Amino acid sequence: MPVISRSIYVLAFFDTLIIAFITLFTFCSFTNSLTQLFLITFLVLLVLTFVLYTKKFYDIRKYSLKDIYYLFEGVSVATVITALPLYFLGFNIVAFILLAVNAVLIFTGLFLFRAVFQFFNSYCKSVKNVLIVGAGQDGKLIAEEIQSRPELGMKVVGFLDDNMNTIEDEDSTIPILGLTCDSEAVIKDNNVKIVIVAVKSRMDAEILTDLVKGIPLEVKVWRMPKFYEKITSKYLVSKMTVNWLFYDCTKKKAILYAHLKRLCDIISSIFIMLVTLPISIIAMIGIKLSDLGPVFYFQTRIGKYGKPFKMIKFRTMYQDKVEDNFDDDLNEVQVDDKRIMPFCRILRKFHIDELPQMINVLRGEMSIVGPRPVREEVYYENKERIPFWECRNWVRPGWCGWQQINVCDPTAEDRLKYDLYYIRHRKLLWEFAILVQYFAKVITGRCK
Repeated sequence: MPVISRSIYVLAFFDTLIIAFITLFTFCSFTNSLTQLFLITFLVLLVLTFVLYTKKFYDIRKYSLKDIYYLFEGVSVATVITALPLYFLGFNIVAFILLAVNAVLIFTGLFLFRAVFQFFNSYCKSVKNVLIVGAGQDGKLIAEEIQSRPELGMKVVGFLDDNMNTIEDEDSTIPILGLTCDSEAVIKDNNVKIVIVAVKSRMDAEILTDLVKGIPLEVKVWRMPKFYEKITSKYLVSKMTVNWLFYDCTKKKAILYAHLKRLCDIISSIFIMLVTLPISIIAMIGIKLSDLGPVFYFQTRIGKYGKPFKMIKFRTMYQDKVEDNFDDDLNEVQVDDKRIMPFCRILRKFHIDELPQMINVLRGEMSIVGPRPVREEVYYENKERIPFWECRNWVRPGWCGWQQINVCDPTAEDRLKYDLYYIRHRKLLWEFAILVQYFAKVITGRCK
C-alpha cells in the first residue's frame, strides 16, 4: 500500500530500535539465558508496537501536549499486558520491578526521540510541492484538505485544467498554472514532488499521453479519492467511488472474509459476555432497584440490507421519562440529564449499557465491529436526503466502529464517509485494532 510519507517508516524503525535496545539493556543482568532475554524483548516489542499503532502514533497527524500523556498511557498499558504472560511463565518479582523500570526508560527514550523527530519535521524537513490535475469540485476539495493539514508538510502550488470554463470561473486562491500539455514545464518550474489527479470524468488518450510524457518517474502520482482517504481516514462518497466499493464487496475474498468474521463475532461475543458477566449482574441489580422497572431496553434499529431488528441495551433512564423516538446514539445527553437514573450514569460513561448487544451479535443481527445502527426514521430520512446512505448497510451494523474511535459527534454525512471507509478497508486484523482502540477509549472514559 503506498504511503504519503516514508517518515512514518523511519519513526517506526527507530521506535523498534529504542524499545529493543532498552529492554535488552534492562534485562541483560536479570538472566543468563538468551532464550529468556529474547522472549521478554520480543513480548515487550510486539505488545508496545501494537499499542502505539492502535493509538495512531504512526499516523501523520498534528500532535499536542495530550500526546505525551497518551504515550505514557500506551507504554503503561503495554507493560501491564506484557506482565501477564510473564506471570504465568513463573517469573519472579524482580522481573516485574525491572519491567516497571523498563517502562520508564522506554517512555523517556520514545518521548525524547519523538520530540527531536517532530522538531526536524516542523523546521528542517523541506515542504513537498503538490500539483493537482483538475480544478473542479474534487480538485478544490483536496486542495482545501491539504491546506488544513500543515502536519503533512505539503504545499499546493496550483492546478492543471483543460476546461476553459473552469479557468474563466476560477475563484480559488490557488492558481491554475496551465493545461495538461504543460505538465512537464509546470512540474519542473515548481519543483513538484506529488501530482494528484482529481478529474471526475474519464480522460481521453491525448490528455493521458500528455500526463505520461510530462510527469517524471520520480514524481508520485495519486488518484484523488485514494489520497483523500489517506489524509482524512474517510471515504470520498461519489457515484464513481461507490461503484468501486460495489466491486470490492462482491469479490471472492470478501465472501471468505464474511464467513471468518462471523466466526470471530461468535467467539468474541461469548468471550465478552463471560468476562463481563459480574459487571452485567451488578448492572441488572442496580437498574432493578432504581425504579423497579424492566432491566432491558429494546429499540428498533436498521440492520444489514435495511432489515429492522430489536437492539438490546440496559435501561439507564427512568421508565416514564424516555420518549419512544429517543436515540442516544444521535441525541445529545448531558451528564446531569434528569432522565438518567443516578446509578446508571456510570453505566453510560463506560458503555456498560451496551453489553446486552452481544445477544444481537450472537443472533447475527449485529457484528462486533461495523457501522453503528440507526433508528428506522433516521435511516429513511437520510436515505432520501443523503446520496448512497443505504450503502452503509451492505454489512452488519457494529457494537463499535471506525467512526466511534475517530469522532464523537459526526454529522450524518461524515458518519457515512467513516462507515464506507470501514467497508472499503475492513480486514480482521484491522478490526481487532479498532476493537482494542474502542476498549481503550471506554476504559479511560473518553468514548462518548
